[in-house]
Amino acid sequence: SMESLPTDELIKIRKDLDQLIKEKFDKDLGKRQGHRARVKIVGQAEIEREKEFFYKLHKIIIQEMSVNGLVFSIKGTVIDGDLLKVSFRIPSTGEKKIIDCQAVRVTETKPGTIPEFEVAAMAVTQDAVKNYKDMLRKRGK
Repeated sequence: SMESLPTDELIKIRKDLDQLIKEKFDKDLGKRQGHRARVKIVGQAEIEREKEFFYKLHKIIIQEMSVNGLVFSIKGTVIDGDLLKVSFRIPSTGEKKIIDCQAVRVTETKPGTIPEFEVAAMAVTQDAVKNYKDMLRKRGK
């Protein structure tokens, strides 16, 4: 039945189908539908994996933020799956925020002795942090 339709109608149907498929695909896979806000906020991050050996705060620059995640650059080695404690002050109020998050995408932007990484992190619950600490404690046993 579609063979009898004119080309203009077929193109319109294809565009509508493409849009419908994209919306359904995003919902089914849990993709973020809202946009991240572009910001430039200075903060600090602790890498949970490093706390076993030494306590170090890394300076970070938060570039993008959304309701459940953020993107920042850091001069320090971050691995996919690392848990991080990110702290920063809200520019408008000065209120200090602390977010527990997990690195989900790590890209090396400047290689060298002190590499710089761009990290996309997703907020996690306190239970996830506790489970991660337990896993670090029990590994190798």
